[in-house]
Amino acid sequence: MTEQQSIQSAGLLLPLAGGEAKTATSFCLIVDDEKGIRNLIARSLRNHLVMTEGCGDASSALDALKLRTPDLIFLDISLERSDAIEVIRGLGEMKFDGAVQLMSGRDLRSLEEIKRVGEKHKLRMLPVLRKPFRGDLIPGILRDAGIAPKEPRSADAAIGLFEALCAGWVDLCYQPKIELRSGKIAGAEGLVRIVHPTRGVLPPGSVLTGADEASLVALAECALQRAMIDWPAFAQAGNRLLRLSVNVPMIALQKLSIAAIVREHRPQDRFWPGLVLEVSEDQILSDLPLAHEIAAQLRLYNIELAVDRSGKGCAGLVALGELPFVELKISSGLVSGCAVDPNQALLCKAVIDLAHQFGRIAVAEGVDKPDDLVALTKMGCDLGQGSVLSKALSMEKLAAVIAARSKNARGF
Repeated sequence: MTEQQSIQSAGLLLPLAGGEAKTATSFCLIVDDEKGIRNLIARSLRNHLVMTEGCGDASSALDALKLRTPDLIFLDISLERSDAIEVIRGLGEMKFDGAVQLMSGRDLRSLEEIKRVGEKHKLRMLPVLRKPFRGDLIPGILRDAGIAPKEPRSADAAIGLFEALCAGWVDLCYQPKIELRSGKIAGAEGLVRIVHPTRGVLPPGSVLTGADEASLVALAECALQRAMIDWPAFAQAGNRLLRLSVNVPMIALQKLSIAAIVREHRPQDRFWPGLVLEVSEDQILSDLPLAHEIAAQLRLYNIELAVDRSGKGCAGLVALGELPFVELKISSGLVSGCAVDPNQALLCKAVIDLAHQFGRIAVAEGVDKPDDLVALTKMGCDLGQGSVLSKALSMEKLAAVIAARSKNARGF
């Protein structure tokens, strides 16, 4: 993940534009046509656990404001192909109630004139800021904006999801979904990986445990963006049909504008097969009419749902029959030991048959034993994922595997 992508990915969990209630999560939009300045301010803000997003011109800034509402905007008065007045007019029209921090290397008089323009548009304008400025001014700016700056944690403190998102430590690795009869790679699930600069890869459980709802929604958006950014690497390696999936909580489907995220970040390739969003069975069954509505809408954008961790209640599975989903994923708790436990084998076979009756794909997750793999293949399970098939791989390693398989298939 590049530094700029890290900055953008860190600024995802916010109150959405259009009336969502604000949470304790603070978000700043940085509008400056100099990438180095954007990155410098973003690093300073992330040190105080403030999420950020950077834009280089007025048009992209106004587009970003349609997706989420920042608490504070750092706005350079001179932008490439545009200027701060255009942004200020847009902020006035949307009745922006956050704070605006004007900045520039130009003369103080110009800054003060544009500040007055902002005030005429009834915006909350902070004292102007001349560039270059020191990073130690950031806490004061945050306080002026009504944001309490947070001090970085000590080196041995526990890392939370909010902090990992702010710092841009979130990435995806990919576990292939393998066709059990042919051995081909049919898809891959993006799994969250937290990479700390000094501690290395952190166990996801240690970071996700106790995470607030807002941070989980941000993580889902980060994963969606990352999967769309990574897909072209797999296409270039030789598999344009590879469909990626990410795990998404139901609350994220309700609060995120998935359609807008896809329009903004989808690969510009006519062969892009879309995404699969995996939602746990219990969350779907808790509000089946809402799940049906969301699934129907997402299909318009080539986004399908998969029912994750299925098999805990067959009566509930039958209720899923009318839901437009593409995969039924068998819980790893049922898969493990299905070769030797007759009851687990019966339940696995029931889920597989039910998926096929619905015209869906049956996917076994957590396939970690060779005997279970053989048993599932005999049951007619379509796809499997687990350590006996492939461990989770970085984007680069999975692309290399795809390239090697593609080369062998062509007989080189």
